[in-house]
Amino acid sequence: MINILILTAILLVFIPYDVILRFTIAVFPDRAQDALQRYSWKAVRRIFATVRAYGNFSIGLENISELALPERFLLISNHQSLLDIPVLIYLFSSRRLRFVAKKELGGGLPFVSLLLRAQGQALIKRKGDPGQAMKALVRFAKRCRRDGTSPVIFPEGTRSRDGQVGEFYTAGVRRVLECESLPIVVVAIEGGWNIASLGSVVKNLRGSRYRVRILDVLPPPKGKKEILEDVRGARERIVAEIDAMRKMSPASAAIPAVGVSSNG
Repeated sequence: MINILILTAILLVFIPYDVILRFTIAVFPDRAQDALQRYSWKAVRRIFATVRAYGNFSIGLENISELALPERFLLISNHQSLLDIPVLIYLFSSRRLRFVAKKELGGGLPFVSLLLRAQGQALIKRKGDPGQAMKALVRFAKRCRRDGTSPVIFPEGTRSRDGQVGEFYTAGVRRVLECESLPIVVVAIEGGWNIASLGSVVKNLRGSRYRVRILDVLPPPKGKKEILEDVRGARERIVAEIDAMRKMSPASAAIPAVGVSSNG
């Protein structure tokens, strides 16, 4: 019952922001992007404040690489939950992230769907024409370069329902990096697979722990071979880190402070 109430509260937070943004886009289109950035952070911050206060939900980011984040980068991560996108927006609040997500998320979710469409995220059909998907990724990469935003790709292509890291596909990463040479930030996400869908959020949200770790900051790869090596190495690092996190005792796995500053 408590989880249902929390989920209802989250939706009630989203709806007014959805209305405000629709009005801003329609009446003040020149202000839309600034409003989208501002309200997306406000909405996500309120949502996680709600689930932390009433759902005993913990979330945090740790930069174990000890390397400073560049101003712009390509972030690659494993994918566990519908919450991965708002979690990364929340934790990387000093950066403007843009995501490659499945096309279905572009409709039906108050505020979230509008945000994904209006901010120029790459919405791609999970089962569709690969050629069209690659063209969408090129447009996405060019928008990120033009707008000064940082692209995010989940190379698995879909959520892991059991928390195991699936195969990493390199085509999307290659296409983005062919459009613009960027450093690669490697991130491991753990804890989201228990709340991978709306149904599991209702069942398992209370007491969940979401841990996000920056594992490495790689220089821009040169050519296809280096991209393939970096993606393969990133997956190996993520698998090893998730395994290590799962072996940690509760006392030693304390959630660190939230957020990442401009210097990493």
